[in-house]
Amino acid sequence: MGEHTPAPSPGRSYYGFVLYLLGWAGIVTYLVWALVPHSYLASMGLTYVPQPYWALAFPSVVIMLLVMFVFFIYPAINFMLAPPPHDIRTLTDSKALKREDYPGANDYGVPPVYDIHISEVCRVLYR
Repeated sequence: MGEHTPAPSPGRSYYGFVLYLLGWAGIVTYLVWALVPHSYLASMGLTYVPQPYWALAFPSVVIMLLVMFVFFIYPAINFMLAPPPHDIRTLTDSKALKREDYPGANDYGVPPVYDIHISEVCRVLYR
């Protein structure tokens, strides 16, 4: 069974069932912590329980961090990975097809497709 397949197997079903139970146990624990009065939990012997304030504060902080990541950090990472505007890689790459790559291109009825150099584009657009 050395293959990596997405097919169900007994091992995966055991892991899935344990994760399912742990997920529900986590949800129930969170709801008990958030909704049951702290004095009632202390009377049951659960004295070392975070304050119920954190039941609302922690998810709020997590959501705020996610929003900060999505709107600030992720675009900043993309800007750092992108080449600067004056870099030659923003204008051409190794896959670019040049007019010189097609000898005798004017012999055909329809000219072949190729990339136009940026200086030629600027000359036509801005005279």
